[in-house]
Amino acid sequence: MNRLMTALVAAAALWTEACGGGGATINPPPPTGKYSLASLNGTYAFVTTGEAITSGAASATPFSRTGSFTADGAGGVKAGGIYDVVNDGGFNTTVVITGGSYTVSADGRGTLTFNITSSGAPATINFAIVLTSTSGGLMMDETFSGNHASTGSGNFILQSAAAFSAGVSGAYVFDFTGSDPGNNPESLVGQFTASAGTMTGTEDANDNFTLTSGSITGTFAPDPINGPTSGRGTAVIAGQNYVFYIVDANRVRFISDNTATGGSGPMLTGDAVLSASVPPSPSGSFAFLVSGSSTSGGLIRVGRFTVSGSSLSNILMDKNNGGSETEPSISSSNTNVTYDSTTGRGMLSFQSSVANVYSFVFYLSSANSGVIQEVSGPAGSTSAVVVADGSILAQSGSPFSSSNVSGPYAMNWSGLVTASGLGMDEEDLLSQVTFSNLNLSGTSDIFQFTGVTLNTDLGTAGSINFNGGDGTGGDGKSASMTVKLSGISQINMIVYVVNPALAFFVSGHNSPTRIVAGLLEAQQ
Repeated sequence: MNRLMTALVAAAALWTEACGGGGATINPPPPTGKYSLASLNGTYAFVTTGEAITSGAASATPFSRTGSFTADGAGGVKAGGIYDVVNDGGFNTTVVITGGSYTVSADGRGTLTFNITSSGAPATINFAIVLTSTSGGLMMDETFSGNHASTGSGNFILQSAAAFSAGVSGAYVFDFTGSDPGNNPESLVGQFTASAGTMTGTEDANDNFTLTSGSITGTFAPDPINGPTSGRGTAVIAGQNYVFYIVDANRVRFISDNTATGGSGPMLTGDAVLSASVPPSPSGSFAFLVSGSSTSGGLIRVGRFTVSGSSLSNILMDKNNGGSETEPSISSSNTNVTYDSTTGRGMLSFQSSVANVYSFVFYLSSANSGVIQEVSGPAGSTSAVVVADGSILAQSGSPFSSSNVSGPYAMNWSGLVTASGLGMDEEDLLSQVTFSNLNLSGTSDIFQFTGVTLNTDLGTAGSINFNGGDGTGGDGKSASMTVKLSGISQINMIVYVVNPALAFFVSGHNSPTRIVAGLLEAQQ
């Protein structure tokens, strides 16, 4: 989930040992599967976004990491990796990885440790990982010591060294999200074409609930030292400095760089995905997930719809706004879709029965995928009621049922959770689960930053309930999922299936209150 909310943590209770109880004891299953140390072998581009706190600090600080590491296929992390860090105050640091180690169990669960130098002394950064294939997986920061802790969710993708020399070239669709120099929520989506170190494009920006849209220009340059080994480089886009890491011929990862302004600037991170040609107008069924902020706090919207020409049908959406989860009743009329076949930019809108108009801008990178930003607000105004962005993906592989939503999956969620007297703060979960007859069983790590509580290797159970072949409840309502962690009260989720290998979900009605978004991704 986007870190667009400021969340307090009680420093007096910085280090504790157990999170909220109430659930039954669940024994984790023995790890089974095809993975091993050799499954993690090569150079990977990674990103995590979360929070960090030092003992004695009054609050946690949101931050993002983007970088590159090399696994040797035998449990070691090679020296020479590098990553960049930016916090929501705009301060940047570039960190060299001097070595490290990792583990991988048969089910794809494992650990990853980077050796670094921090404040002149040796230090380590620790992650939990779940492989979804030998080309990457999901990860969760779970660094936890007597005087420092950091958490956050993200992923890692195998890099192609052949793409490093080619540089950033071609047409891309991008989504950058985080906070502006004043620590206010910010979202940028758009498209650009890069050639010979320069770029031109268009961008839709939502900075602290103010919308702008227009042309952008920029430049790209390789890092002469780290570029050949990590794909690292620098960029200026619409006047903002970034560091980038080339993943392969189709993807580039970006993180804002404020070193030229003395550590004053935005905290933005995101990916640009190659669009070989402008996709055709969207048609068929799509699922979407956006997260960010509203005036009530954290915000998540997840839903699905069917596009036919300039209209939408079969619209279903759930929202969690400030911890209150609802499913608005959507009107079958007053829907609209427009699309620019020269840029891949589109607009869509629909209306609830209480006359709320939900509006979104999207950019397609292919006929089946793209980025989406909510722009809901008064008609004709540049003011928005939310700052939120995310993914839009075509639904495929239906009808969904227990026969095709089955087998091993990686599961991750991230967002906010409440604790009595402590307000809301970061929560991240990373699991490996197996579905059989829509029942799940597996093992999870969960890090709750309210009180700084890390629990690992928790037995996990639960189920998905859907009756409709489109991945809904089959009764005009959305599908549901329950997650039970050993010793923790049941957690309720709302689920939208994208395809048998991927599903979006958001937190439903829970106690304590949660505002989290996540995904289920099949292991290959």
